[in-house]
Order: sequence, then C-alpha cells, then structure tokens
Amino acid sequence: MIRITMQLTRFSDYALRMLMYVSRADGSRPITIAEVGQQFDISHNHLVKVAARLSKLGWITATRGRNGGLQLGPDAEKLSIGTILRELEGRKAIVDCGSPPCVLRGNCRLKHALDAAEEAFYSALDGVTLGEVNGSTAESIITLHRDFLSRRAA
Repeated sequence: MIRITMQLTRFSDYALRMLMYVSRADGSRPITIAEVGQQFDISHNHLVKVAARLSKLGWITATRGRNGGLQLGPDAEKLSIGTILRELEGRKAIVDCGSPPCVLRGNCRLKHALDAAEEAFYSALDGVTLGEVNGSTAESIITLHRDFLSRRAA
C-alpha cells in the first residue's frame, strides 16, 4: 500500500503564521521577530530566514534598528493562500517516478491523478486571500498582540 500525505513544510507554516500575525498588528509600531517567535514558540533563527524570504518577495517590509521590525507589504492582504504556498513550497512532485526508476513509468495513471489532486489543492487555496483567512482569526491574533504589549510594558 502506498501512503501519500500532503504536508506543508515547516518553513511555509511559519511564514503563514508570520504573515497573519503581522497583518493583524494595530499599526502603532512594527512587529519584531522576537514577538512572533514568542507568540508561536518558534526559534528566532528560523524566523529570521522566514522574514528574509517574505521581505525578498515584497510581502513584508523589514526595517532594522531600534525602532525596526516587520510590517505587511503593500497589497499583501490580497495575496491568495495558493499563491503564497506555491511560491514557498516550490514545485516538487508528490511522487517521483524517476528515482528510483519505477517499472510502471509511462503505463501508470497514478502520477497524473496525484498531479491533478495537487493542482486541486492549490486551486482551492487560490480562492482564499490572506485577508480572508485573517478575518476568522483576527481576534485571536489581536489578543495575542495586546497580551504581548501589556507583558512588555509591565
């Protein structure tokens, strides 16, 4: 029996969390990587890499220095989750028929079916934007952010 699971990379998971958190900040100040790390219990080193990639893509702006931090990039709330994940996950086959070489290669419809399922997965996520995802989680994120600010002020 073949067991196939579609699972996002940890990198994509962290990137989605960062994008959602940064997009729901109150705008009074940039969000720091340390804050995101503390809220989601993610290592600083991982988040530095995530922030660098998201910044390079233009989805967040990252400012260095004492008053620096992360802010959502222009129009990032309009990004579809499908677009975000395609970019972060890259194009890797669910099943690699070439390594090791499969004797059924060319005479098997499984690869085609799996490729179609993957495209259906992304197509479903193309209809959901970052802003829409945040609509349902916004209150939780805002509460996390306010709790962080009050702990920091104390």
